[in-house]
Amino acid sequence: MSIGKFVLNVVVAFVAYGVLYTLGQMAFADQFSATVAATNPEGLGALAYHGVQTIVVVWLFNKAVGSGDMKAGAMFGAMVGLYLLASDAVWFETLKDFPGDARMVLGVMHLVVGAIVGVLLAFMQGKGWGSAAEA
Repeated sequence: MSIGKFVLNVVVAFVAYGVLYTLGQMAFADQFSATVAATNPEGLGALAYHGVQTIVVVWLFNKAVGSGDMKAGAMFGAMVGLYLLASDAVWFETLKDFPGDARMVLGVMHLVVGAIVGVLLAFMQGKGWGSAAEA
């Protein structure tokens, strides 16, 4: 595995996650505005945790897919999105009055964004920019 390519993949995936989730929050501003009372704005700590999540996603992609197969990349990303959906749902259930429509929108966003990032990682691998070990 190339460390330089691994870092490149992490940076590209991190930026893609950020852009896609921001666009989703803008598109569904009404649903997300209802969550303001139940959440804190993201700070540097949250960004650091998102960075750790992205490192794990890229590492897992290399182990689970490790190829330029975009269909496999999409399925991998959707499964990561499903995991995030379920993880979020666990703590959403513990929050009083967390809006149900925001839960649904965020869940769908996890699945769609995950699939897109999985395809992006597979695309990069297929172009020789991926960090999976060469076979």
